[in-house]
Amino acid sequence: MNQIFYTFSVSLFDSLSTTFQIILFVLMFTTTQPIRNALSYLTGLIGAYFVCGLLGYLALDQLRQFLNSYFPSLDHIPDVNYYQAEFLTGLIMAGLGFWYFGWKKKKGWSGQENWLISKLKSMNIWFAFVVGVIFSVTSFPTSLPYIIALGRYAALHLDFAGVAGLILLYNFGFALPMLLIFVVYLWLGRRMDIAHDQLHERAHRLNLYLTSWTMIAFGIFSMTDAGCYFVLGHALLKDRYF
Repeated sequence: MNQIFYTFSVSLFDSLSTTFQIILFVLMFTTTQPIRNALSYLTGLIGAYFVCGLLGYLALDQLRQFLNSYFPSLDHIPDVNYYQAEFLTGLIMAGLGFWYFGWKKKKGWSGQENWLISKLKSMNIWFAFVVGVIFSVTSFPTSLPYIIALGRYAALHLDFAGVAGLILLYNFGFALPMLLIFVVYLWLGRRMDIAHDQLHERAHRLNLYLTSWTMIAFGIFSMTDAGCYFVLGHALLKDRYF
């Protein structure tokens, strides 16, 4: 599988499957200095995530021990069992996506989320930067797509500069949804005055759609990949995804 395609697809899945960092980014536009705070937050988020990736690669053996203690290795599983598990996982993910959409659509912001929104109003660029750093550092140990991608890079036997380039590309893919939102905000901001309440509502809807449809799309893709293996004799992708 082409490493650029693999890196972009996994990093986008990593970004869209959690969405909370994207919602925080959107909420930065409701602060007193929206553009500065949004860019400061994104710089802290991606800068720290990139450094975590480099350090994670250097400590890959320890990360693998951490993963193996919770998740069994898939390397020695026969293809038939692997694609059966992939189809079942896809079915579950798609079902969870539809369930989450119906459940979350009836709910507004939680009390904790409303508290966070109220605190964001007086945020400055330094606090926004720290929020991005903290989010990346605390989420990296449980970011399975990122850790699995690092293991794949290690198997390529590249030099450190080559691996650093792939990790940088991974982080660009991770940041891409937020960069697109930033461009849309600049484009709309010049044409209309977007009220903070509107942004809060749009952030809530964005969270709903991104989370639910990412799960549904991943589920359908997994079922299609596994279905091709059983029907056509080969999977949709040349290599196993994980």
